[in-house]
Amino acid sequence: MYQSAAIGELPDQAAVSLPKLVIFDCDGVLVQSEEISLSVLISLLNVYATHETLLDAQYFIEHFRGRKIAECLREAEQLLNVRLPSQFEHDFREHALLALTRELKATDGIVDVLKGLNIPYCVASSAPRHKIEHCLRLTGLLPYFETRIFSCYELGRWKPDPLVFLTACQAHGVAVGDALVIEDSVTGIQAAVAANIRVLGFGPLERHGKLAEAGALPFADMRQLLTIIH
Repeated sequence: MYQSAAIGELPDQAAVSLPKLVIFDCDGVLVQSEEISLSVLISLLNVYATHETLLDAQYFIEHFRGRKIAECLREAEQLLNVRLPSQFEHDFREHALLALTRELKATDGIVDVLKGLNIPYCVASSAPRHKIEHCLRLTGLLPYFETRIFSCYELGRWKPDPLVFLTACQAHGVAVGDALVIEDSVTGIQAAVAANIRVLGFGPLERHGKLAEAGALPFADMRQLLTIIH
């Protein structure tokens, strides 16, 4: 769970101009799934590790955050000097879904934000649609997004490619200059920057330097979002 700043402690830049569309990432923004899924991934990968190649969970949760799983697996094969079984990704996704079903929670304050937004919003994620829907259903958020889900898997291009954000803007008839992205990963922030869309970086205080360096205005408490926007 993200460490929340005290209510009223806003980022240095106190507000952004009112957007016409807010685009949320899913994992790590709407729901607290990144640590759960990536912990499962690293645990499964470490089955193939030696003492010398063992993957550090804290480092690789950050390193793999927001990236396409197939890309993470290719890198892991090089790091571990192994060839993963062909069914590894399938097995990982099954284990991850079970873990998410047991542990997943909506981000603290997100329901209040969604109820308080008086402008269009949607979700644009690098995850497959069925995973996005599963996570939103588990946390009670699916009714807010049922017809407003954009998945990189359906476009064939993944963040940091900006296509998923550009597609969301086009579908809503909103110019990129009038949109705002909420991201938690460097990869997602890079996609927003590439799309010329303003971006806020959601994460704990210890990640703010990394989020700002990637091009986002960081904030730590989702309940701040309405104040930042308005």
